Amino acid sequence: MNVKLILPAVISLALFFGCSSNSNVVTLKNDKQGTLIPTVKLAIAGEKKFPLDSISAPKIPYMQVFSGDSNTTCLSFLNTYASAIYIYDYATAVVKKVIKFSRDDKDGVNNPLGYYLKNKDSIYIYNKKNNQLVLLNDSSRVLSRISLINEQPFHELSWTFFYPQYYPSTAAPLMGIGNQIVFPGQYMFSLPDTIARRFKFESHIDCSNNKVTFSRQYPDELYGHNYFWENEGLFTNVYSDIAPDHKMVYSFPVSHQVYLANTGKEGYTPVYGGSNEAGTITSFNKKLSGEELVLKVCQTDLYAAIKYDPYRKVYYRLLRKAIPDATPTSTIKDKPLSVIVFDENFKYMGETTIGTCNDFNWENAFVTAEGLNIEYLDKNDRSEAYLYLKIFKPVNLK
Repeated sequence: MNVKLILPAVISLALFFGCSSNSNVVTLKNDKQGTLIPTVKLAIAGEKKFPLDSISAPKIPYMQVFSGDSNTTCLSFLNTYASAIYIYDYATAVVKKVIKFSRDDKDGVNNPLGYYLKNKDSIYIYNKKNNQLVLLNDSSRVLSRISLINEQPFHELSWTFFYPQYYPSTAAPLMGIGNQIVFPGQYMFSLPDTIARRFKFESHIDCSNNKVTFSRQYPDELYGHNYFWENEGLFTNVYSDIAPDHKMVYSFPVSHQVYLANTGKEGYTPVYGGSNEAGTITSFNKKLSGEELVLKVCQTDLYAAIKYDPYRKVYYRLLRKAIPDATPTSTIKDKPLSVIVFDENFKYMGETTIGTCNDFNWENAFVTAEGLNIEYLDKNDRSEAYLYLKIFKPVNLK
């Protein structure tokens, strides 16, 4: 739970005092806790394993699934050590291609964290250094660099008050909508009103001209108002997916609601999307020590990824469940991991605890025709020879 970007002391102190002084506490109750009737459970439908070479390892930092030649499903992943994107045939687990790129400051991508494979000749890689998207062609030649902070100097860091920071994952990916890339980011600290009322966490990149625009403010009922959510970024994560009917769906860690939005338009429609077991979530009333913060996180239900399954017309929402009897030695990895299933109108269908966050690298979650894929961490594979995926499907309760 380390802060992902260390700001100068003056900025950190300004944020701390601006967000924690006279802080209000927001109480987010789960009004439907214990009242929902399940009709399905999530069951393991299969497992896949992809052989890894000697310079690849499990706990992949980023994946993308896409349709390849002849509509074959391809699984790709980022190997930051090798400065490469590996592409597998999803059905056969055979490596089809490895895209190598330079890590040189001038001619490549110095600090890659995620990517979007638009087509064979348009490979967008997010470079944390300078906060930019780097467009490569099929020969890994840099075609352009797209600033996500309006060309402001990266190391001055004043841009963090106005533009999002990005920590993409398979659960919070770069997404293609038409000729745009939609890239959700976040505000890394607790949002004071002065920032919450103008801050937009999502960038839109027009692939025809590289123009960047920003949209999506945090829901007013969750953030701002001097609600103090601690300065770790864990509570301001944004998870989103493309929903039917030209909509987007958003999941925020602290809300039992999910938020639907029309693509390209501001505003949300909140819809209940909570767990039958999750309890009340509250913001902080004071600055916590590191040990107190870990305990608070472990004792709090925290929602995560939201994924739409077009093959079954259901949504999956992940929940890192509270550990009521957590101790200071507990960690966030000990939290039980649950998957909640909703129909396409967000009618509750059921939920299943599939293990703990020690068992699954849940940030690698995606949907294929086979079901919901989540990276499984096989503790018996000491040689780290394979990437394992567990595949889940909803099945009717008898």
